[in-house]
Amino acid sequence: MIPSRIFISTFILILILEPGFRETELQAFHGIMQPAFGARQAGMGGAFQAVGGSVLDLESNPSHLARVKKTKWELGSAIHLPTIEYNDEYTDPNPSRSYKNSTIEHPRAVLPYVGIIKPVTENISIGFALYAQGGGGGQFKNIKRHTPDGRTLNETFGINIPFIGENTNAVEDLNFRFMTMKSTFGAGYKKGNFAIGAGIDLVYGFMELKRTYQDETRSLTIPGGIRYQSDSAYTMGGKIGVSYDLTENIRVAYSYTTRNFLPMDGTMKVDGYAPERSFGTRVSRYMIWPDKHVAGISYRTDKFIIDFDIKYIPWSESFNTSKFRLEDVWMRTPIGVEANAFQFNLNWKNQTILAVGFEYKWNERFMSRMGYSYGNNVIPASGVSPMLGASIEHHLAMGGSISWNDTSFHIACEYGFPKKTYGGKTSDWTLSHAVFSNKEIHPFQFAYNKQMSVFSIYLGMEQNI
Repeated sequence: MIPSRIFISTFILILILEPGFRETELQAFHGIMQPAFGARQAGMGGAFQAVGGSVLDLESNPSHLARVKKTKWELGSAIHLPTIEYNDEYTDPNPSRSYKNSTIEHPRAVLPYVGIIKPVTENISIGFALYAQGGGGGQFKNIKRHTPDGRTLNETFGINIPFIGENTNAVEDLNFRFMTMKSTFGAGYKKGNFAIGAGIDLVYGFMELKRTYQDETRSLTIPGGIRYQSDSAYTMGGKIGVSYDLTENIRVAYSYTTRNFLPMDGTMKVDGYAPERSFGTRVSRYMIWPDKHVAGISYRTDKFIIDFDIKYIPWSESFNTSKFRLEDVWMRTPIGVEANAFQFNLNWKNQTILAVGFEYKWNERFMSRMGYSYGNNVIPASGVSPMLGASIEHHLAMGGSISWNDTSFHIACEYGFPKKTYGGKTSDWTLSHAVFSNKEIHPFQFAYNKQMSVFSIYLGMEQNI
């Protein structure tokens, strides 16, 4: 048996390294939530609501804790490897003002998890887990653009710049990161065929947004770029779950996870040459992580388990708009007026996710799994942006386990099939690249799309103590 101090040491290490997760590139999956939490769950396509037996029941349905009869610790990680393709085109009657961009990025996201379950009595168990809940992001460089207000470089800087001063050409760089993590303490109680559980979530979040412009030689920083960094955000939430064994073979389950209100106040720098802007200004804003309903039913024998889940996430109540309010009037609008606020219009739709998973036990040592999930695209044309990945609809997964004594190793591979989304003519992204003044408004000259797929590997280890 591997000593339990390995679990304790690993848990402490993850706590120490948690701020380093800010450097992780994150992308969208079902909305911006991972399709599965844990390696065993991932092998079944995220269909696990009515299965149980994992530390990450603290994420999905804490009622299953009560069915664990031995102390168990578990750790692992999801390794996401997305492929993101972004394309746009601006067509102008003057060919010298037209441009086209096509770029492919291959970021990565390593999202660990760790936790423990401990029975207290015959009917009560408690547990604790730390895990990444979800996030989004993107990084694109050297995107061909015009200056934000359409003026020449000479007009922008008020000087005569040799060779390049009479054109409006620029390059845009984007860098966006957002992530939420949860630590959950929960308990489950079982009486007869019925089990109920609840968990208290401590939620951590952060956001970083950089959008900057330079001339084509990268010698000059063009005014109008923004650099936002949120403070570390903390809030509380919770979840409740129930499960019931209808027969020896059939179990039904339901859980509800509350929404989380994250205060995202922070600091923003607005590119410009006024001395007072070099230190940035404070920003007031917040973000709501949505609540979640999940229902599932499973059928099991001594050899196999099959589970079917339905998940519902009301994204429209949380990701409709995102507003930034500055202490100073520094934000320059496309029509030339400066303001102290700006807003992203996301317009996300509600989402229903269907998942089915299968697990087969070959013998006491080997198990195999497969699963599939589908979630409708939540991002409409008016909300498409390079800064948040496309919402992938179809996910296919397979995995397995090897066990001996009280220790098991899990592995799963998952593929999210390519999903392309096209931007609308009234989206924020279109207007920010097609409105140069109150007289120059050309949304029909700008078109863009984004495509994303993802390959993920999940690794996990668990041990009964």
